[in-house]
Amino acid sequence: MQKILINVEGGEKRIAVLKNNILEDFSLERVDNRKVVGNVYKGKVDNVMPGMQAAFVNIGLEKNAFLHSSDVLDSEVSCRELLEEETEPVSHNGNKLSGKIENLIKKDQDILVQVVKDQIGSKGARITTNISLPGRYLVLMPNSPKSGISRKISSKDERTRLRSVLSELKAPKGMGIIVRTVGGGEETKKFKRDLKYLLGEWKRIRRRRLISKTPCCLHKELDIVLKTLRDVMSDDIDEILVDDKREFRIVKRFVSIIYPEARHKVRFYDGREPMFDKFGVESEISKALSRKVWLKCGGSIVIDRTEALTTVDVNTSKHIGSKNLEDTVHRTNMEASEEIALQLKLRNIGGIIIIDFIDMKSKRNQKAVLRKLEECLKKDRAKTYISAISPLGLVEMTRQRVKESWIGDMYETCKCCSGKGVIKNSITISLEIIRNTRRILGKYKNQKLKILCNSAIAGKLENYRDLKILKRKFRVEVEIVGDYNKNFEDVTYYDSDGKEIDLKRL
Repeated sequence: MQKILINVEGGEKRIAVLKNNILEDFSLERVDNRKVVGNVYKGKVDNVMPGMQAAFVNIGLEKNAFLHSSDVLDSEVSCRELLEEETEPVSHNGNKLSGKIENLIKKDQDILVQVVKDQIGSKGARITTNISLPGRYLVLMPNSPKSGISRKISSKDERTRLRSVLSELKAPKGMGIIVRTVGGGEETKKFKRDLKYLLGEWKRIRRRRLISKTPCCLHKELDIVLKTLRDVMSDDIDEILVDDKREFRIVKRFVSIIYPEARHKVRFYDGREPMFDKFGVESEISKALSRKVWLKCGGSIVIDRTEALTTVDVNTSKHIGSKNLEDTVHRTNMEASEEIALQLKLRNIGGIIIIDFIDMKSKRNQKAVLRKLEECLKKDRAKTYISAISPLGLVEMTRQRVKESWIGDMYETCKCCSGKGVIKNSITISLEIIRNTRRILGKYKNQKLKILCNSAIAGKLENYRDLKILKRKFRVEVEIVGDYNKNFEDVTYYDSDGKEIDLKRL
């Protein structure tokens, strides 16, 4: 039994997909932080960088977007990648064209582009000139003549039938069509309806391009709710619950267009208990936000993310077993495999992932754990690659970055620790202050030095013998001012004139 729950509250939209009351997928979007991936823009080339084989394009966002030469109309690459079933616009990493960027586009040139990756921190959005418009059953490639069928449709008979459907659809000259996985087994009339809708969208984009100033947005991708419905709707969905009246009407109308057979499954939820609480979604979200996730057997997994990769550590924790150590370890690893696959999907973790399973002596058990992990990852829409268990008990794997993690929308870097996760203790900071004081007094002839720090640190400093010795040695007054609101590691030094001393210049 599958349900889709849509919660709208305080300018935030959250959508959860449940299978047998277990959270399978979760996404959120905030009105003031809506993603731009999939949007089509009319931009102006601001700068061409031959040394980087890239250009920076003004598309009207805060930062100029990044366009690599490999993202300039490479139809072979885009079609090949879409056959792997990409619902997001495709970035053609590392697939270079024969032409150089300076020969492909010029400074101040108007250009039609689509965002394939959101801007992150100081980096602008990544864009491509190869537009792809995803529908319910098809993906329209307006600038690519290649057509094909998703490789996830494996049946030879079905692929033969779909090739016949593609030839019957007759895409306009110069355009390509990709049949998405959900198109398997569907009637021709549904493909025709989808193609008509997509061609209408492309026609609107071209019309707006002619009448709009540069830069501007010509086409916005669907919001998180409608995009998820477009991508996951199937006969397996038993119910769609929406707890907001306005959103309920929007969803009802949208489902009536893309999947009219399921119109009756859209229902308004008006229960007294919050919908996400009733179906246990809030507790699952809390679990996905935690560093440590407990397993049913009493074991646990610990997930840590770094710039380069994500590590997952499996522990027996409270699980003591009942037979022997090997059986306890095997059971913990098997359950961990299932939870790891789920957490990677829920957290949208991509890139390199290292899993440290508990050491198993039995080769048979090692293969069983690896098989279990592979089986669980098959449910994931993102492509994954898994290596064999190494002699150290590690599994190296990669997961395709389909979209940015929603966790980033809920957290910001800690102002106290700057994202390290730890801060220096009071003794370490006190000793650093004494060392810095010695450096300052040795460099400058001050009559007075003022130190502004956290009140807990100030209290400790007053009793340090080394500070009293420095005062006598350099015959200087050292004033220590405590502030409860000041961050623990934040210490400021002022000279006799009240000017802040820059320690980096010492």
